[in-house]
Amino acid sequence: MVECLAAIAAAKKHLRKRIADRLRYVSQDSVIEQSNKIADTVRSLPEYVSAKRIGLYMHMQISNVIPRKSGRNVEVMTDALIKHAFDDGKLVFLPRIVNSSELSEDEQNSFSNTQSRDLQSTYFPSRFLKLLKMRDYDAVQELVVADDGSHTFTIKEPSEGEDALATSGLDLIIIPGLVFSKACERIGRGKGFYDNFIELHRTVSQKWEKDAPSLVGIALREQLIREEDTADASMHEFPCEAHDQKLDVLVVESDVYRKSLQ
Repeated sequence: MVECLAAIAAAKKHLRKRIADRLRYVSQDSVIEQSNKIADTVRSLPEYVSAKRIGLYMHMQISNVIPRKSGRNVEVMTDALIKHAFDDGKLVFLPRIVNSSELSEDEQNSFSNTQSRDLQSTYFPSRFLKLLKMRDYDAVQELVVADDGSHTFTIKEPSEGEDALATSGLDLIIIPGLVFSKACERIGRGKGFYDNFIELHRTVSQKWEKDAPSLVGIALREQLIREEDTADASMHEFPCEAHDQKLDVLVVESDVYRKSLQ
C-alpha cells in the first residue's frame, strides 16, 4: 500500500513538472485567446445555463515576461468567464484561503467524519478554501492580491461576502488545475484546496438533500496529458489517489469532454 502511494506521488510529481515545463513557453496572447474561447464554450454548457450559484476562481497574476521561470503559474484566465456570469444573472462566488479554524464547528466535524469514513484518514488541513459571494463585477475588479505572507500563489481574493457553504451551496464550480486528461481527471498544484472543498460541499449537500454541484474543469491545450508525458515514466494510467476529485466536464478551447459513467 505504501509503495503504491509512493508510486502515485512520484507519477504526479513527474506530470506536474512535464506540464509546467511546457507552460513556460506558452505566449500570453495564446493564453488570452484560449481563455476567451473557453469562456464562450462554458457559457453554452447546459450545466452553466441551469446554474444560479456559481463558484469560479481568480487566475494567478503573472508579472514577469515569457518564457517564465515557472510554468506552474500559467492557467486559464477567468476575467471573461466572471464577466459573463454577472451578465447572465448568476450569483458569483470567489475563493479565499483561510485557516481551518475559521470553518464552522459543523463544517469541521463534517469534513473530519467524511475523511475517517471514506478515506480511513485522520487528515485535516491547516488551511481551507471558502467561496465568498461577490456583489458585482466592479467589486471583482477592485480585489487585490493577499499580502499577509501566507500564500504561495499570487491570487486576488475577496475579504468578505456570503459564505457559499453557510447558505445554500453552489450549483456549479469552475475548477483550475495543472494537469488534465480527456477522461476528466485532474491533478492540482498539490495543496488540495479544491479536493477538500468539494468533499466538504458534497457532505453539506447531502444534509440539505440537494444535488452536489457540477464540477467543470477548464484547461489550456498545453495542460492536456499526452502519450509522451507518460511513456518515459512507465505510467499505464492517470495517477489518482482516493481524495482526488474527478470532474464532470472538461473544457479545452471549444472542445468539451465528459466523464464516463462506466
